[in-house]
Amino acid sequence: MTGSERRIIEDERARTRARARKKRRRRQRKILLGIFCLLILLLIGGIVFAVSRHRREKQKQEFLKAGVGLLEQESYEEAIARLDDALQWSQEKIGEFETTVLLYRADAEFRLQDYDAAQNTYTLLMDQDPENADYKKGVALCLIEKGDYDAALSYGVMDGYICNLKAVEQIQAGEYDAALELIERGKAAGDSLQDLSFNEAVAWENKGDFAKALELFEAYAAQYGADDTVERELAFLRSRQGNVPEADGSGESGSGSEGDNVSGAASESGTETGGESVSGSPAESGESVSGAQAGTGGEDASGSEENAGGEETSSSAYSAGQARG
Repeated sequence: MTGSERRIIEDERARTRARARKKRRRRQRKILLGIFCLLILLLIGGIVFAVSRHRREKQKQEFLKAGVGLLEQESYEEAIARLDDALQWSQEKIGEFETTVLLYRADAEFRLQDYDAAQNTYTLLMDQDPENADYKKGVALCLIEKGDYDAALSYGVMDGYICNLKAVEQIQAGEYDAALELIERGKAAGDSLQDLSFNEAVAWENKGDFAKALELFEAYAAQYGADDTVERELAFLRSRQGNVPEADGSGESGSGSEGDNVSGAASESGTETGGESVSGSPAESGESVSGAQAGTGGEDASGSEENAGGEETSSSAYSAGQARG
């Protein structure tokens, strides 16, 4: 091969390499341009998403605020609707925001006396945190309002309060031994002790054991103080010491007019003797679940009074009231 032919071949190879370099540079420019365009699109998309998310978060907070405001105004159905609006973007995910909304919604449903709906909402919260005592208490309160005390007891919260309510029903029915068993169970639970102690004395008085009732009322007064009702009970029971009670086990011994009450939830006098606040909701409703409110109706108050014939008679009577929620 001559030198001229070698130069021709080398020149051709050089031109081929040059074309390959140009082709690579064009490809690289296209790739860089594509990446740049993609970055621009991602940036624009990110801005749009951020703006949309900001608006959504703002709207969620506005719905929540509106729902709480309606709840405070006692417009419960409208409050529930606004709170549901706040949950529309949640996609069944329960985070901190959703938990707050659901607690308010449960409170609104409870106040609306839609106890099935409130129980369902508290159950949704329990699915996320099964050991949360406030959620359990919410479910238990719904079951109490539906009269299912045994199911409420299965949650292991407010047992003293629930046993007290059941004990009051037993006292009303004249089943004093059953009431006392419930009271002992409630005292072991450790809550609503004041109410249970009061109704324990009531049960023994109805049984006709005035000495035992006096002992319990004196212990009650020493621990919790003596209001007018307790003072009248003490005066009556002290007047009966040494007397043989006329008891027949029906609850009429130590009792007179029917209709006044010493109850496990509320009485006409409205004197509160205890209670437990409602939990699981952040709404500041100011309401409470009372364990017992005791009082008398005035003239028929417990104590010793003289009847038209000059004989002393007890006018203490017992009936259950209603738990407040």
